[in-house]
Amino acid sequence: MRQYLETAILLLCAALLLPCGPAAALTRTEPYQATAPLSDRSEAAQTAAFQSAMRTVLVRVTGNRLAEEDAALAPLVGNARRYVQQYRAAAEGQLWIAFDGAAIERWLVQNGQPVWGRERPATFVWLAAQNGSQSGVLITAEDTSELKSSIDAAALQRGLPLIWPSAADAQKNHVDYAAVSGGSVSVLADIARRLGGEGVLIGRANGNSAAASVRWTHLFQDRSSEYSGTLDGVNRAADLYAGLFAASGNLQPVEIEVTGVSDLSEYAGIENYLESQTFISHVSVQGLSGDTVRFRLATRGGGESLQRSLAMSGRLTPLSAGENGIQRFQLHH
Repeated sequence: MRQYLETAILLLCAALLLPCGPAAALTRTEPYQATAPLSDRSEAAQTAAFQSAMRTVLVRVTGNRLAEEDAALAPLVGNARRYVQQYRAAAEGQLWIAFDGAAIERWLVQNGQPVWGRERPATFVWLAAQNGSQSGVLITAEDTSELKSSIDAAALQRGLPLIWPSAADAQKNHVDYAAVSGGSVSVLADIARRLGGEGVLIGRANGNSAAASVRWTHLFQDRSSEYSGTLDGVNRAADLYAGLFAASGNLQPVEIEVTGVSDLSEYAGIENYLESQTFISHVSVQGLSGDTVRFRLATRGGGESLQRSLAMSGRLTPLSAGENGIQRFQLHH
């Protein structure tokens, strides 16, 4: 009886929206806002801009860089105007458009398409570029080169948050052109993670123009990959993240246990956090024992996808499975 009473108290407090726990490590993006060229003020030109912006949104939200060419998504593109919530003129003949993200997500789920949520890994970029001299330059956040601009544009197109080192960051950590072009990958990765990167891209470019050839090394968790091409680092990193975190398929019931929940505020924070995840549609409490809460979730993507996504937040640390294979997590304080 006491256990049920405690659970009821917790549920009541959660309904009052007590403060949430520690902030997640992932970066929140806005994939449902995009700009598109507006050729004139006609309705036809406006419709074309809405459809162009919808194609950009679908690339970001499904994680599929070819989504704009996918016939299965044509109904969303054709009816783009229906999903527009706001729009206004932007610089250089562009139209800024904000779509109804919840409605688009519902359509994608109902039609068996993947959905990549707003919370995404931030990727730190170390990029050394030759500039005609033997030393070359380290591309920093203050850089205005064509190469950096094209990489930033590609990342925006994919909905991939990038972190560039500031000149002060580079100086403080003794990172320069030579350190990136021929230094230790593990050392650069450690510095990048201390500066907020979840993933790390290390590039060596033969110039700083938009057409420069770049050799990339991408590090994420226990994965390491090599790519070649100006924008391949960004695109292949986005492909990997989407493959890991974009959820699709029918809803499946999954139970998890979260330990280390010491007070009502932490409980409410965890429940609110779980409910905020795109791939989770329902959260209920199955039991409470000491500092451990058992939740039942309705989730897309299955248990393995769930564990990867929750572990990436930095809020929950995976533990060894409990009885009957139930996934267990430790709350990070």
